[in-house]
Amino acid sequence: MGSFNPRKFTDLDRLRSLDPRRLRAFFAPWCSYLSSRGFEFPDPVEEIDYQSLAPILLTPDHATPREMVDALYYVHETASAEDMEELIAAARRQGVALDDDAQATPADLAIDVWLAAPDLLQSRHAEDVARKQQNFEYFAPRAAGQRTFPALDDDLRQQVETELDMWFADHRRGRVCRIFVFRHAPLVWILIRHGLPMRREAGHQDDGRAVTQFYGPQQHDVLIDDERYGEIGVHAGTKGERKLYLRTFGKFLFGNEDHFPPSEKFTLDPVIEDGAAARDVGDIDGIAAVRLVECRRYWGGPFKEVEIRRAENVLAALAARGGPGLIGGRLVSATFKVKFDGSDKKRAVTIRPPGIARYERNEDSELVERWLKERGFIRTNQGADDDEAATAVLEGD
Repeated sequence: MGSFNPRKFTDLDRLRSLDPRRLRAFFAPWCSYLSSRGFEFPDPVEEIDYQSLAPILLTPDHATPREMVDALYYVHETASAEDMEELIAAARRQGVALDDDAQATPADLAIDVWLAAPDLLQSRHAEDVARKQQNFEYFAPRAAGQRTFPALDDDLRQQVETELDMWFADHRRGRVCRIFVFRHAPLVWILIRHGLPMRREAGHQDDGRAVTQFYGPQQHDVLIDDERYGEIGVHAGTKGERKLYLRTFGKFLFGNEDHFPPSEKFTLDPVIEDGAAARDVGDIDGIAAVRLVECRRYWGGPFKEVEIRRAENVLAALAARGGPGLIGGRLVSATFKVKFDGSDKKRAVTIRPPGIARYERNEDSELVERWLKERGFIRTNQGADDDEAATAVLEGD
């Protein structure tokens, strides 16, 4: 779980904006804890003393129920208008009965969903976390064949989670990971929620005492399967976790631990060999123009020299000065500004061979990858046993 900032949820105005009936039902499991800190919910006809409730939530102590903190976190993280639409649709699909209350706010609805089906709220939060991830290392399948990501039913999910748990436990990350799968054709998003190594920190109590807090943080790793090409992108905290996911998903979903071998995906050869022609987007509907705005060359030597060149149009600038182009050294990174049809905003795509992609907007990825493939930046003979990875990054202008 991400860090919970109680100030976001317990602002007095925000507390008052919640339906009192729902607020009572939400805190019902923890009334004894609230009572121990001097707060009692009044009779339904009386107004809630928000001035007394807010400080308790703002200053958690050693006795604060972890379940209450989790509930506050998930409600806060899924209380937007967009979340409201998605939660209503998901509740209908799963047959979860919710009050037909036209006056319910997004936060009210999040509470309703938490009370009726907390797993649904956690799943919505997991999907949002997964689709916001922008940094991936891509791996192509070893052999052509099945591209459709198999259905992950409860039995298969349990097998995968058990396999992952064994590795997590052996590497001091605890057990009981959880997998969430979200399909948005042609992409399938997989979020893996698991523990991190235990952490020990100093804590401060209300009475001024210093205490030691010992806890296990939570991590969200994300995979993205592209059913167009059968390749998978991985965002993980460590190399060991990345290898674990490739091996485990290959084994249980595709019948081969080596289904996703380490491979090179990107090359910068077109910039050197084709020059300005590498920027051509005439055959790419949806992209208006591409410019090379930065490149990095590694010259090495005893000082490990790296040259960085920037311009509004690097290739045009080099040509205007009659330079030799980008010959010499080793081109390790190239950044292009991409202008999309119908939009004045440009985004940058940076290629750093050989393997990650980071997108500011996931909906841009299909167009960008089409251009990269057509101009030869994406290798067509992937599969070399290389433990490196390339990087494509889309960032705001």
